[in-house]
Amino acid sequence: MGKSVYESTEKYPFWKMTYDNKKAIYACLNYGEAFCPEKINGRSICIDGDIGEVLAKLK
Repeated sequence: MGKSVYESTEKYPFWKMTYDNKKAIYACLNYGEAFCPEKINGRSICIDGDIGEVLAKLK
């Protein structure tokens, strides 16, 4: 079966913190690699894009 959130978050402490704190929201802005574990998907914002371009569009 799949890994637990603790096993999959060994390298990603923000995923674990989001999982542990039910009020937390995980945000990721990363070109070509914006994702999160399924267990926190409902409390995550993942944007696949260049940070410079995304921020320029927010102005």
